[in-house]
Amino acid sequence: MQNELRTVTGKSVQVKYQGQYNTNRGPDFRNALIEISGELLRGDVEIHLNSNDWIAHNHHEDHYYNQVILHVVLNSNGKSQTIKENGEAVEVLELKNQLSQDIEKLLADQKLAERAEPSGYCDLLSAVDNDTLVSILNFQGIQRFRSKVRRFNAMLSLSDFDQVLYEGIMEALGYDKNKLNMLSLAQALPLDKIKEWRNEGMTALDLISIYCCASGLINRCKNLLKPELYRILINAYEKQRFFARNLEIDWQLFRIRPANHPVYRLIAVSGLVFRTLDQGLLSYVLDNLPDIERNAKKAFASFSKVFSDSVLPGTEHLPKPGRTVTANIYINILLPLLALYYEKLSRHERARQVVELYSSFPSLQDNHITRFMARYLSPAQQKIASSKCIHQQGLIDLFYRYCNYHLCNECVSARARNG
Repeated sequence: MQNELRTVTGKSVQVKYQGQYNTNRGPDFRNALIEISGELLRGDVEIHLNSNDWIAHNHHEDHYYNQVILHVVLNSNGKSQTIKENGEAVEVLELKNQLSQDIEKLLADQKLAERAEPSGYCDLLSAVDNDTLVSILNFQGIQRFRSKVRRFNAMLSLSDFDQVLYEGIMEALGYDKNKLNMLSLAQALPLDKIKEWRNEGMTALDLISIYCCASGLINRCKNLLKPELYRILINAYEKQRFFARNLEIDWQLFRIRPANHPVYRLIAVSGLVFRTLDQGLLSYVLDNLPDIERNAKKAFASFSKVFSDSVLPGTEHLPKPGRTVTANIYINILLPLLALYYEKLSRHERARQVVELYSSFPSLQDNHITRFMARYLSPAQQKIASSKCIHQQGLIDLFYRYCNYHLCNECVSARARNG
């Protein structure tokens, strides 16, 4: 890219955070942070080859695209702005004349790259010895950790530590299929509003009913809740006076195991949210992580219990997030946020200790990316990659930076082999 991006109307564009890739209905990237002519915006980004594709794909009639803050296209087709379903105009960023020669060449070679199917072991990783592989995965694992710190730092420009932690927990509780749905719910029901409602008399039952009913989940999980609990939640939602808007959330429930259903996740997280409103979510977590900088096992064992306490009678025996989920929250949300928190306080030694906790954490359960990458590693390399969490995170970072785009020649392991 050129150093200074500009929209078709001439406004400057700076990407603070690109957002999360959306695999469900709606825009290509969700929750991006984009600065347009000095104004910091948070919302979605849609990408097309041509600006006319917006209408061709009927986005102008789809309310799911009303949160788009930037329409990125290769060719603008003479369109200076894009009109959303709600009548608002959004800036168009045309890339055709703002690409570097390297990216233009990459686009020209795209079809060849797409046809290149990897087979067997990775030619680059298989050429390095085990010690070098460990160094590569450690380096990339720290890179991935630091990218999360940068993401959270960008989010702080529009929020605070408690809200960022809340959004991160909600996103992680949604797994791949519903992570953006859970995140959008956390943004529609922010902690400052929940605290305001609690001060006005909102009960824990009211909060759970708002989560379950306003989200639309209550109508899709009737057989997952006991009839008495179902009626209690419906009645509480109809009587509460704090939130009555029906949120348009496209829940993805196909092939979700009953124990992992988002309605159980919402009931579990509501207990954590409600009991931490006075103290603050991050402060509560820190107070309940003894010796976090010195005793990694004890710290995680304490954190793994954050969802165990129920605030509503009748929900004690409902499925709670298990170790796999809490470990993912701990590694991908809490520790990067804690490192940022200590850096903001200039407590650099504490921040370093948090990174050491991350680096020494045992391996997590494999996900679809680590399983995919394992297909191109030798058995010995697979053992190394799955031995520690940081190695798995390094493998994921390699995938997102290089493998996903067939950038083998730019891969860090190529530099390691040649250097």
